[in-house]
Amino acid sequence: MTGNMDIWSAVEKTDPRHTKAVTQRGGFTAIGANYQIMNATKQFGPIGIGWGYTVEKFERMDSMVIAHVTFWHGNRENVFGPILGCAEMFGKKADSDAPKKAMTDAITKALSQLGFNADVFLGKFDDNKYVAEVEAEFREAERPKAPQEVIDWSHGAGTLESLGAIWTANKQWQSDPAFLAAKNKRKSELSDKIPYMEATE
Repeated sequence: MTGNMDIWSAVEKTDPRHTKAVTQRGGFTAIGANYQIMNATKQFGPIGIGWGYTVEKFERMDSMVIAHVTFWHGNRENVFGPILGCAEMFGKKADSDAPKKAMTDAITKALSQLGFNADVFLGKFDDNKYVAEVEAEFREAERPKAPQEVIDWSHGAGTLESLGAIWTANKQWQSDPAFLAAKNKRKSELSDKIPYMEATE
């Protein structure tokens, strides 16, 4: 049995690169729809296999169009809804994309109930310090990570020359703090050995 917060904890943080500050309606943080779909796919699998939704109906209310959407994940019996999403269809001019926008709004609301982008909906993006911290966390996660064998080679280098050769041959991993730390540690160890070796020759 999985923990009640497993899904929530896995998807609650939002990459600020996929958000936009909106000034209308009092101001809020908008989340990219395709980013949300990508994250749902990462968590559950391809749409239609690991998760999905059904638009039960559209209805018009004054100038708005409302989408009634049911949502499932894991298997099709694990369903909840309908969730209502809305968009303005008849303002100064008719918006032919309003039904799509209403459907997207409903999907966003459904995903939010599972914990997706919870930090936005909990108001954490109003805190610039939090946004900076989560931005750094996502950028760090994107940083190339050296394979463990490359780090092991650095730890096991027998000479400064071989250590330098390992470093030079693996330029793509040089921004990985673990690779840099392994190189510097072994360099210090090998450098400490040189005076002793010279004294015993």
